[in-house]
Amino acid sequence: MNAKKELEKIMSGTERIALASSVDNIPNVRILNFVYLEREKILYFASTKGDPKEKEFLKNNKVALTTIPSRGLSHVRIHDAVVERSKRSIWDLKNEFVAKMPWYNENIERNGDTLNLYEVHFSRLMLLAGPDRSLQIEL
Repeated sequence: MNAKKELEKIMSGTERIALASSVDNIPNVRILNFVYLEREKILYFASTKGDPKEKEFLKNNKVALTTIPSRGLSHVRIHDAVVERSKRSIWDLKNEFVAKMPWYNENIERNGDTLNLYEVHFSRLMLLAGPDRSLQIEL
């Protein structure tokens, strides 16, 4: 298995993640659209300003996530990640979001000023490409 190519394929071909957080020992999972910029090793997602998850992230910014396969079983799992509000805006990454998910353009155009952009930082991930085909990757 060529890990780099498989990782690229999964991260560019998957639109959604399940992002897990926890505050006061109460876990919470939500489904989000995302883009991953390989050159930065950062995963980005948008959230409506004032959404309850923003308050959760301020209380505990440690998260875990998994990509949600659109077909097949190949996916990426990330533990021990940190989420933080980006200094960038959704407008700064509009081209990247729209290149991956053309339908997302309408959401950005209509709601872009009401969205905050978030970054997920991590140093390792687990690539699962099928039964007996998993690999931990250090970034």
